[in-house]
Amino acid sequence: MEPSTYEFHRDDTNIKNQNKKGTAKMTSRIKRRHVIIGMLFVCWVVGFLDKTAINIAIIPISEEFGLTLDHQGMIISAFFLAYSMTQLIGGYLVDRLGSRRVLSSAVAVWSLGTVVSGAVTSAVGLAAARAVTGAGEAIFPAGGSVAITENFEKTQMARAKSVLQSGASVGFALGSIVITSLIAFYSWRLMFIALGAVGLVLAIMLYCIMPPRSETLVAKDVGAKISEKQRIAGLLKNTLTWKIASVYFFTNIVFWGLQSWLPSYWVKVKGMSMMEMGAYSMIPPTLGFISFLTCGWLLDRFFHQKEKYLICIGSAVSAVFIYLMANAESIPLAFAYLSVSNVFLNAISISVFVSIMKHFPQNSVGTATGLINSLAQLGSFASPMLIGAVLSATDQNYGIAFSVIVGCAVIVCGIATTLPAIHSKKIVEQAA
Repeated sequence: MEPSTYEFHRDDTNIKNQNKKGTAKMTSRIKRRHVIIGMLFVCWVVGFLDKTAINIAIIPISEEFGLTLDHQGMIISAFFLAYSMTQLIGGYLVDRLGSRRVLSSAVAVWSLGTVVSGAVTSAVGLAAARAVTGAGEAIFPAGGSVAITENFEKTQMARAKSVLQSGASVGFALGSIVITSLIAFYSWRLMFIALGAVGLVLAIMLYCIMPPRSETLVAKDVGAKISEKQRIAGLLKNTLTWKIASVYFFTNIVFWGLQSWLPSYWVKVKGMSMMEMGAYSMIPPTLGFISFLTCGWLLDRFFHQKEKYLICIGSAVSAVFIYLMANAESIPLAFAYLSVSNVFLNAISISVFVSIMKHFPQNSVGTATGLINSLAQLGSFASPMLIGAVLSATDQNYGIAFSVIVGCAVIVCGIATTLPAIHSKKIVEQAA
């Protein structure tokens, strides 16, 4: 018996309805994925406002508490000590529990630490509060990487990570003017309390927006199961793990050596006012925002499995322009050189994280990121104290301090040349 016209029409209608449902589901998934990365971006912007606020606030804080240069360096470094120590734990937790619960908790913890920073009455209390802030923020790099692997295909990961990483540049740019304005018009205490309050609201929003792990791409990717011992041992035995950690260690000395002491340099040596310094300091991170997005596109299109070349280029160019900045007489020219160096330092940072996301096993991205970042953040911890000690020993000779920073950038380039030109998943697994 031949099917009736009604049956053909009914079948056609069913197919159309299924296609509509499939399209709606895909559209909803795309929108949710974009909302997630947008929310993570906003959280990281606020996180970097919290992270860098102390670098500017330390100027009025040191006057109120009567701090020496060494003590200022120790307070700034308290954040990075906790940041380094918590990285590995955070990376492990996000691999085990998923990004939703761990990331929202991390934002809440660092925000509480920021609120307390504005209420302390001693240098010791401030150092402790900054350590709490560092412990919360330590989880975000690994958590953000895992969130991307949970919600994005591998071909889109570099661009997604570049959007997230660009939040750092936006945080720096906004921080330069927002933090200096809050301190100038109100106080450094109110500045910390306001930032912390915003972060607590974001923590709640993040938990509500992110999907449970059972609904993510990772839940559908069922691979061979290995024991926790094998998984951790594989990361520790992999030489690529230690080389990437070394690259990022010295990169952090360069980056945070500049971020921690440049505000004092501009004010004390170049004679800039707080507001003038804040306005000029928006320029480098604004260009850095563009550089992050550009580097994400370059890594997907031209430097796939060749990240070492972008790291070598970034470190070499950074070293040259930091040297030029340190010897520039003109303030606008010095900031122009600083902007260029910042762009290429960002190229190193995004290359490191994309290498981990693309070339380590998916079930270990969080742990690998945590381990590498934990070791690398020791450089962030040591950098403010190192530069502070150099300044104290040389009667505040910033020229020598900048030479130390340039030397570390050269070391990054040297280590990067030893990385494999192509470190595919197969090579990583064999090394493990």
